[in-house]
Amino acid sequence: MKIAVSSTGNNIESQPSPFFGRCPYFIILDIENNEIKNIKAIKNEAVMQPGGAGVMSAQTIGNEKVEAVISGSFGPRAFDVLNQLNIKTYKSKGKTVKEDADLFIKGELEELKTPGIMGVAKQGFKRRGFN
Repeated sequence: MKIAVSSTGNNIESQPSPFFGRCPYFIILDIENNEIKNIKAIKNEAVMQPGGAGVMSAQTIGNEKVEAVISGSFGPRAFDVLNQLNIKTYKSKGKTVKEDADLFIKGELEELKTPGIMGVAKQGFKRRGFN
């Protein structure tokens, strides 16, 4: 199974990003027999887009053929695109990408059934003037 974690850095020890569409990196992980086998960092080209970052990020993840994504929050448009691509979304609760991956493997992350509010992450930060 291939999963992605939105990340603030380019390695598995980085902190997960509270934002999906505007995270700096995606860490792509291949999981086989409940173990992480391969790790790849992808720079998120959508991070500086004036609009549509969530949709562009979702398309990037779709191109990687992942089955699940872990992030602090997903905006409504990104959430819709991920659902159309049959990619499940999970709420991050780890302190590192590796911790989130381990929690995912153990089945301890919450699968999200609805998107977050656009521009608001789990800590309540407001982005780009959204209230």
